[in-house]
Amino acid sequence: MRTPSTTRGRSVAAALAAAVVVGGATGALVASGASGSMPANPPSDASLAKLTTINRTIKPAPTSNKGFDGFQTVTVKAPSGKVVLQGFATLSGGQTGSVIITSTHATPKQYTVKLKFPGDQGTPGKLYVRVQVLPKS
Repeated sequence: MRTPSTTRGRSVAAALAAAVVVGGATGALVASGASGSMPANPPSDASLAKLTTINRTIKPAPTSNKGFDGFQTVTVKAPSGKVVLQGFATLSGGQTGSVIITSTHATPKQYTVKLKFPGDQGTPGKLYVRVQVLPKS
């Protein structure tokens, strides 16, 4: 890399180097905490915010068909007095490609997962959905 010759160029290069060092340290902390595909139990400060988690295990089955493809929409609603913060959905077991998560969407009232069953591709496995909710404020 060429050394910048102007004062402005040197200060920009120093700022970029500092950002890389800070970003690398932050990335290492984030990478060490992200060991699985589903989030871990809420941290202790989440209990102060009264964060609760809703876990659902669903056996996917198409509820509508278009041609040879099947479709299903799974909705997890927030309990009364709560709002959805975020959600996570994963597929486990079954045969690869038998079910595809086409989209996920979170609103304050619910978390929605849209599934597609392309053709007859075998055993679908299970869908695991975890939704984090907070009290309404």
